[in-house]
Amino acid sequence: MLIRKTVLIYFSLLMFLFSANAQPAALSKIDIPDLKEYLTFISSDELQGRSLGTEVDGLEITANYLAGYAKEIGLKPAVENYFQPVPILHTAPGTNGFIEVKNKKGKSVFRSKKLVKINQAPGVFSMHEEPVVFIGFGDNIESRELKDKVVIVAQGNAESFSGAEAFEWQNRMERTKIHAIMGKQPKALLIITNPKDTENKTFNKLQAWMNRAGYSVKKDDGTLQPAVLLATPKVADALLGKKGPYEKYLGKVVAGSEAVTKVAETLSIKIGAEPEVLEGKNVIAYIEGSDPVLKNEYIVFMAHYDHLGIGKDGDVYNGADDNGSGTAAIMEVAEAFASLEEKPKRSIVFLWVTCEEKGHFGSSYYCDHPVFPLEKTVASINLDMVGRVYDGPRDDVWKDSPKKVKDFDGLYTLSNDVWPELAEINAAQCAGLGLVPDTSLPKERFLRASDHYHFHKYGVPVLNYATGYHADYHKVGDEIERINFTKIKRVADLCFLVGLELANKEDIEF
Repeated sequence: MLIRKTVLIYFSLLMFLFSANAQPAALSKIDIPDLKEYLTFISSDELQGRSLGTEVDGLEITANYLAGYAKEIGLKPAVENYFQPVPILHTAPGTNGFIEVKNKKGKSVFRSKKLVKINQAPGVFSMHEEPVVFIGFGDNIESRELKDKVVIVAQGNAESFSGAEAFEWQNRMERTKIHAIMGKQPKALLIITNPKDTENKTFNKLQAWMNRAGYSVKKDDGTLQPAVLLATPKVADALLGKKGPYEKYLGKVVAGSEAVTKVAETLSIKIGAEPEVLEGKNVIAYIEGSDPVLKNEYIVFMAHYDHLGIGKDGDVYNGADDNGSGTAAIMEVAEAFASLEEKPKRSIVFLWVTCEEKGHFGSSYYCDHPVFPLEKTVASINLDMVGRVYDGPRDDVWKDSPKKVKDFDGLYTLSNDVWPELAEINAAQCAGLGLVPDTSLPKERFLRASDHYHFHKYGVPVLNYATGYHADYHKVGDEIERINFTKIKRVADLCFLVGLELANKEDIEF
């Protein structure tokens, strides 16, 4: 018995020594010249900004580049040829529509082309002579039955309606309102602009903004999202049966009257066009774990490889930091893991997702169609913009942002609360590398701000690394000349060390 115990101790010591020696060798694979080579290609003008709809399909070229790299370093394809197809619906801008009100006798009393589709839902949305319900500013709808109803809601809130200041569209307020109402499953939602905006400035501004190509992920069952629409107060006046009653109605709502109002008039709408089906690609590769049981659990490293394409003036948005930096960093993390002779116990997945900039389409599709079970996914580690260091006054344009670009040692490390130990592991590894983790980002906002959201939505522990918003964020100045490659290497080193600890940790429960 003593001999057996001695052998086990000796074997464990050997494994520890092997692991300790393997780490520096693997970290040496994360190499600055390689990072520069990969990012030089990914952020080149020739790829035209890695977006859908450009003359040169830089998105496809980048996907092929990543798949070729995965094959070259010996990663296993998680799907055929490393590609998970992501069907995307594209709707051309400038489609005509109409909105019409009929009275209870069936006579048309109002018809207009002033109608905007806010949520860019694909396809033709059409309804004929449907009854409607007004719900004021959309407050206190928890107990309201709105399913399959055509809902009319006022832009803004009581304060903005009553205020003397010029009225502006408050995007966060409206998005919150839309999210709450759409959760009630209405047939359609029609937002009416402020009747005090007599020149329709808000409507015209949003009409110009929304008159662009629309994109969405194609649903498996072919169903279309209910439309979220914007119209002027003339529609509401017509629905309320006479000239000018909408402003009076909102005044009564502000004063405390019942917000819900049903009317006899009906609404007909047609807007949109049949979409074109495009194909994006997630690139998915993995290293199989060495433990016969734990290999069926997974650590996912993720980065989106798309960007904004080409501007109207022909300038290329190369997105060196957003998110060429994260894409290249994951490439080097993959090579570090691939170099290990003794593979980690759990499997390591490398997921480069498409179309984050269009609406997190790649990560959304993966989580709805997971290649590896989400319930067996121990953590999803997402890199989104990890290549910049504070550049003095230039970056002070983001001084009011809670995510201002960090100095050389700083790093935003955002995690959810599914498995609190993940944040502790990250903090310990940061300390070992001299990195200073900033965990102060408001979770209710930033857990939705990138591809990790969809893993979070399904209850997977997530960790997001970012160096912050800089002066060139979503601008043509996001070029490779401003990238700090030593910073990318430090983040990639952190990824490897955190991933290795997670992959070999005996018991993980959340």
